[in-house]
Amino acid sequence: MIRLRDSLKIGLDLDDTIFNFSEGYLRRFKHFPKYDWAITRNVTHILIKERDFWVNLPVMRRPNFIPKLYCSSRVSKKSWTKKAIEINDLPNSPLYQVPGYHIPKSKYIKGRVDVFIEDSPHQWKALNMAGIPCLLIDGDNNKDYGPILKIYSLDESEITDAYWLAKESGIFNEFDKYFNEY
Repeated sequence: MIRLRDSLKIGLDLDDTIFNFSEGYLRRFKHFPKYDWAITRNVTHILIKERDFWVNLPVMRRPNFIPKLYCSSRVSKKSWTKKAIEINDLPNSPLYQVPGYHIPKSKYIKGRVDVFIEDSPHQWKALNMAGIPCLLIDGDNNKDYGPILKIYSLDESEITDAYWLAKESGIFNEFDKYFNEY
């Protein structure tokens, strides 16, 4: 028996999900530091003031649907993020900008989406542990994760299939059982 499903309310992260933050960072600083804290330091002390960096990040993926919302952990001005969305002709959806990298996104998106797409393993785990279904989009920073709850594009049908497979298998409800080691 075929069961019809409504369209999902999909939320999207921005950096290294839609915008190629890593490429932009390399263009600006010429190399990645050995430790993540040095990247954070450069973002919070240098890039926080550089409008052109945030507005001109290259697009790495485009969704083939209109997202319910965007939610990103950025310390830059929200108006710069909105401008980047606009000039890159991305869908005009609500933007929630979390003011820092260690603040959970869950309180900003809970109840607003059916599923969220994220590249950060830390945020992916935190969202799933908070009861918000989250799929991890493939990237250089998460090659060791998957294939369960992992997607490879912003194609709506791929997201929908991965969501329903995980939902019907009970993986979202028992995330901590399957992914405790992460």
